[in-house]
Formats: sequence, C-alpha cells, structure tokens
Amino acid sequence: MNFKKFILSGVLGGIVVTIVFWIVSMVMQTVLNYNAMNLDGMRAVEDPLMMLFFLYPFVISFTMAYAYPLFNLQGTIGKKGTRFGLLCFVLAGIPSIWVVLTSMNYPLGFTITQIISGILYYALSGMVIAKIME
Repeated sequence: MNFKKFILSGVLGGIVVTIVFWIVSMVMQTVLNYNAMNLDGMRAVEDPLMMLFFLYPFVISFTMAYAYPLFNLQGTIGKKGTRFGLLCFVLAGIPSIWVVLTSMNYPLGFTITQIISGILYYALSGMVIAKIME
C-alpha cells in the first residue's frame, strides 16, 4: 500500500464524511425538531472525551482507505468508489444503525439522519478514496 495515498485518502475522506454528516444532521435536526447532542446517553459536549467522538469521520475514512486495496472492483473510478462506499455502509453503517435503533430510545429522526448521511458520506468518501488510490 502506498503510504502517502493512504494518508491522503484518510484525511480527505474524513473531511468529506465530516462535511456531509454535519450538513445532513443540521437539516434533519431542524426539519425533525431534535438535537442529537441533547439526547439521553450522549456525553456533554464539554466532556474532554467527546473530542474522540468528533474524530469518528476519520476512523471511518482511514478504515475505508485501508480496506479499499483489498477489493478488486470493476468499472470507472466513480463506480468503484460508490460501490465500495455502499458496501462499507452495508457492512458497518447498517449494523451500527440497527444497534442504536433497537437499543436506544432515540427519536426516529436520529435513525433517519444516520441512514441518509451514512449512504451519502460512505458513497462520497468511497469515491474520494478510489480516485486517490487508483
């Protein structure tokens, strides 16, 4: 694996995940009238450990950048990236959403936000990673 491509993919993919997640979250929280940071079970934003929560987009993107070379996807870079991103959503996003949906008393809007943002940011970061890695 090319280390520079791995680092660049992880950083740019993380930026994509962050931007998409925050845009979708802001829109959905406004439309569905809830605040994810005020849900029971969430740490206070002031808690120092919450800094790690905000690194989550980079955990996703570096994991994806590591896994991308393990797949031999066919097609254009855009198709490869989209397929890879959606595969990651199916393997990681859906189980995570399922756990939260079935075990937490969060509003349905939270789950809807997770589904929409997840599909978008996994697919878009997959495209970014495919473009850099190819």
